[in-house]
Amino acid sequence: MSELSEVGAILKVAGEIAGGIKVVELSFKAYGWFRKARFHQDLDEAKALLGLHLSNEVAYRHDSVHPLYSTSTELHPDNLAGLITAAGNEYLLALEQKQLCVLGTITSTLNSNLVLIGSPTAEGLSRPTFGYEPDIDADSLVLGAAPIELPFRWVLSKNRIDERAQARRYVAGKGLVARPNWRIEADNQMFVPAVDSEGLLSVDYLLVTRVRNYLSPQALDEGKFLVSLGGTHGTATRAIELLLRDRDVLRQIGRHLPSHPAAYQLLLAVGKMKHDKQLGTRATKIELVGEPLILPDREDIWLHAHKLARKNLEEWFATM
Repeated sequence: MSELSEVGAILKVAGEIAGGIKVVELSFKAYGWFRKARFHQDLDEAKALLGLHLSNEVAYRHDSVHPLYSTSTELHPDNLAGLITAAGNEYLLALEQKQLCVLGTITSTLNSNLVLIGSPTAEGLSRPTFGYEPDIDADSLVLGAAPIELPFRWVLSKNRIDERAQARRYVAGKGLVARPNWRIEADNQMFVPAVDSEGLLSVDYLLVTRVRNYLSPQALDEGKFLVSLGGTHGTATRAIELLLRDRDVLRQIGRHLPSHPAAYQLLLAVGKMKHDKQLGTRATKIELVGEPLILPDREDIWLHAHKLARKNLEEWFATM
């Protein structure tokens, strides 16, 4: 596998030109999505706090491997909403500075800063990155050779979820859908999304992970990072917008991450759902679960992670 293996992207900050102006590349398809979106323009400080305000080249990824959308040219609307929120400021600034390049397709490399939107159920590169492998069917993933041991992990295998345990919610364009009730686990605790008396999702979980980009030795040596934002269900992924706008939650996070650590995880619960048959199920409240967990930042950890991730990536690229 070449260290310059290309990966797709939705939006890419391609670099800076004179005066610190950033050139942004966006696919034709994504341009249509972004052009219709409504943005909040005051998210830079929040993104910087979370390590999302990355300098130089950064690629925002979501490749729609979600079972409900794997044969569609459209993205899952929850993941699309999360992506537009995360990358919206870059898009708006590029429009203002006339540095937006709309192209047929957007590619990046593993050497870039990477932002992955969605859990491994929906975001393909997240699978080799964190060690998830196909399980009993296309809608089931087991955690196999994990390059790095993380305190919080998604549980996405049907072998570990009772087939009767489902969470129902509305998805725009799909109506009412029922999904296995995936969860988050830690060494001594489980975080299981809650449903109400009708089986509708009432509490979901959003996992934020920031690590050094161990997918490439060059990325490691250039100080590049990888950020993953993914919910146990799409409702929590959509709630990236709530996270970036909730000043109380951001203040709590800031108190625990004052020195902007290189690697950390944080878990958030989202609730007070609004179930709309047309717009989908949306959370209106977000809160931090416990404290953010700062991860060890040692060279031996990242080099070992690269060694394991390389094998995962070779297998993943072979299926594409």
